[in-house]
Amino acid sequence: MNQLIFDFAARDYPSFDKFLGTSNAELLYMLQQAHGQFVYVWGQQGSGKSHLLQAWVAQALQAGKTALYVDAANTPLNETALEAEYLAVDQIDRLDAGEQAVLFEIFNRFRNSGRGFLLLSADVPPHGLTVREDLRTRMGYCLVYDVKPLSDQEKIDALMSMAAARQMVVEPEIFHYLLNHWRRDTDSLMQMLDTLDRYAVTVGKRITLPLLRQLLKEQA
Repeated sequence: MNQLIFDFAARDYPSFDKFLGTSNAELLYMLQQAHGQFVYVWGQQGSGKSHLLQAWVAQALQAGKTALYVDAANTPLNETALEAEYLAVDQIDRLDAGEQAVLFEIFNRFRNSGRGFLLLSADVPPHGLTVREDLRTRMGYCLVYDVKPLSDQEKIDALMSMAAARQMVVEPEIFHYLLNHWRRDTDSLMQMLDTLDRYAVTVGKRITLPLLRQLLKEQA
């Protein structure tokens, strides 16, 4: 178990100060202050839930706590997670029956001992989960927050900041066009801007609206 925690501690997790937007200020403050033993966050894909969970784990690790981040879509949730003081389980709607049983045990162990903090995420609120009923009742212990996505202007501001940090010369119209003609979640927009930068270098052209249109056509 110590080796497992060490592996996670070595990862480069994002921090709270890199979380964009102002709509989730209360949630951000609550997580930074570690208020609430059980917290459940939900929201649409690309709203930043994974970022929040990883930043929460990073903060705990930096404070010398035993902390673990588990993405249920890619990593099995097993009883080794019981050893963590701070446990973040991402995409709990992906847990199979056995993993749901483990999460149920974690709830009980943490609550009965008064020790341990649990942060969960899913795309839907607790009542929308397809899980065993006794686990659903445990969700009632949680503080529940709906993670609000960035506004369109906040997304454009984030893209502009990313471009400026990379010393990319990008006209504002390109950001607006990208927002209206590509996937609208922040992660996809950031990835496409990165792809556009590499594409411009590859073809030896500056970033223009026609170049973006050409790239999007090729991506389609």
